[in-house]
Amino acid sequence: MSKLGKYILYTLMAISIVFVVAFFVNQDAVLDSFLYYAYILFGVALLAVICLPLINLFDNPKGIKKILSSLLVVVVLVGVSYLLSSGDPLTNKPNLNPTESVLKMTDTGLIMTYFLAAAAVLSIGVGGVLSIIRNR
Repeated sequence: MSKLGKYILYTLMAISIVFVVAFFVNQDAVLDSFLYYAYILFGVALLAVICLPLINLFDNPKGIKKILSSLLVVVVLVGVSYLLSSGDPLTNKPNLNPTESVLKMTDTGLIMTYFLAAAAVLSIGVGGVLSIIRNR
């Protein structure tokens, strides 16, 4: 990692620590700025996720096949999660009245999280077994 990257990383870490400490000291006063900081970090991450593969694509045009296959996997995963989601309302929160589309998207996010967690656990296990087999 370059020096500039390390400085940016340390600066973001320091700002994050200040926000977390301030949030736990006085939640009401810092909540809005804490959320805005989270939105900014999310926007920067989203921009990096979109722009960096495009920059690498110009350096390596053959990598488009890999990017498109990854995009296809994500689309299939979201589609399967959406089809498996029910959209039924919660029964223990009577004062909330979300729409059916909000419930459907919430269920989709939860099911996708389950799939990704299972894939992470499976990849850790398979990676460990393959590492043991290769080191023999």
